Amino acid sequence: MRLARISFRSLVLCVASLLSSSLACAQATSVVGIVEGGATLIRQTTRYALAEGVALNDQDIIETAPGAFAQIELPGGVLVGVGESTRLMLRPRVGKGLTPPPLYLLQGWLKTSTSGAFGYASPTFEIATQAGTIVVYTTGAQYEVFLESGAARLKLRDGAQTTAQLASGDFAQKREGATLTVARRATPEFLAKVPRQFRDRLPARGEQFAKRNVAPKALGEVAYTDVAAWLRTEPALRLPLLPLWRSRAADLTFRAAAKAELAQHPEWEPYADPEGYARRMAEEAERRRAREAARQAARQAARAAAPASGTGAGWGKP
Repeated sequence: MRLARISFRSLVLCVASLLSSSLACAQATSVVGIVEGGATLIRQTTRYALAEGVALNDQDIIETAPGAFAQIELPGGVLVGVGESTRLMLRPRVGKGLTPPPLYLLQGWLKTSTSGAFGYASPTFEIATQAGTIVVYTTGAQYEVFLESGAARLKLRDGAQTTAQLASGDFAQKREGATLTVARRATPEFLAKVPRQFRDRLPARGEQFAKRNVAPKALGEVAYTDVAAWLRTEPALRLPLLPLWRSRAADLTFRAAAKAELAQHPEWEPYADPEGYARRMAEEAERRRAREAARQAARQAARAAAPASGTGAGWGKP
């Protein structure tokens, strides 16, 4: 296993080795090239049926059902295959001072292919490729990475501050509670579960939709269960989602579900539990006033005690 120790800033979501070409792709329009099976687009507060030819925006979320497949295409020849049971966000907004990655893979299957530099992030690792094709599967705490071709760097985000340099054919695996391992070939178990759509080269189809204006079909407003997984992820990613979805707290069902999970996303308290939040703020204000009153009383007592202590000192008679 080829591991090299490096230092990097905590909570960094950007992939450090992205070159200017991939950053340009991240800011340009992406398009859906293929949809097979059930796939959903979450855009702001609405769920849509994902369709071929739909142009994608920042913070768009793609979710695929079991057995489904979708392909999105970024300008510059970046092809992204989205396997079954996958949650993926395009160009998320992140905390101040951080550069957003082109993609954020929360869970599931992803295959990317590009002739240049490209990279993306997940909760537990970051990938940077150079003229590479790479297949990734993650459930969050554990993941598997297979580099079909090219070169790649896998950077862990679990506090170990290490990277693994991958060459064509390498297979990296991180099981929950275990250390990262890198082998010269993928395991038979991994190859057996790779989505069938990933077994061939991803076909470029974006040009077929370049002049179309395909509008996705709305399915309804997002429920809490539709976005709960995103509200439980790391603060740098989920905090910018609050202004996007807080209007849904007007729905009593959404509000009740968010209130029940406040420990996972405490920033939702003013919207999910406004009465409790107002009561807590009033109680904290009262405690601050009590503490300030106590400090004032202590200062007054100290000033009053100073002259009295002075009269007993000096040249008095014995």
